[in-house]
Amino acid sequence: MDRSTLNYYSQNALNVAERYESADVRQLHDFLSSSLKPGGKLLELGCGSGRDAAFMVSQGFKVLATDGSASMVQQANLHHPELAAHLLHLELPDGLSNGLGVFDGIYAIAVLMHLSVQEIEKTILGVNSLLAAKGRFIFSVPARRDEVMTNTFDSKGRRFTALSPDGWTDLCLKHNLQLVRTMISEDGLGRDGVAWVNCLAQKP
Repeated sequence: MDRSTLNYYSQNALNVAERYESADVRQLHDFLSSSLKPGGKLLELGCGSGRDAAFMVSQGFKVLATDGSASMVQQANLHHPELAAHLLHLELPDGLSNGLGVFDGIYAIAVLMHLSVQEIEKTILGVNSLLAAKGRFIFSVPARRDEVMTNTFDSKGRRFTALSPDGWTDLCLKHNLQLVRTMISEDGLGRDGVAWVNCLAQKP
């Protein structure tokens, strides 16, 4: 992930975390919990405030929650102390190594769009190598984001890579992940011009 994007999250970690915690993500959480085998071992890429990891732990999953910003990892620890022993500073894509272990599921909520296409491919390749057979990968990316659809970076200096639904499907298939289902959801913060596509892919 480029420095400009990471710098934004590092410098604004407190405000970003509070914003994430205030979002209405019930639809997303239903999608997550219903897509993964109960009690499974999960890896989260880009945990932010720890919101989603804390929910999955409360549902009986075993979660290793990671983020590319050390400041965001600190915020996750503050907002959700129950995650303290399950947090790791990990930058994408190079931080994905076999030393992390094997996982039943991996998920990345509002993360992949901050990578270049080359980094997205390398991340999906890494995800595949860390998934057990029949393991599942869930990711959420913008289906609509009006202010950045024609720009590589937004006004805050964050990279946004906009791919079509077919583009995301093709990248998954290229790295041996079959798209199982998708769900469009409204923005949890109620922002106009923003919607999300939530994707579930599975390893053979």
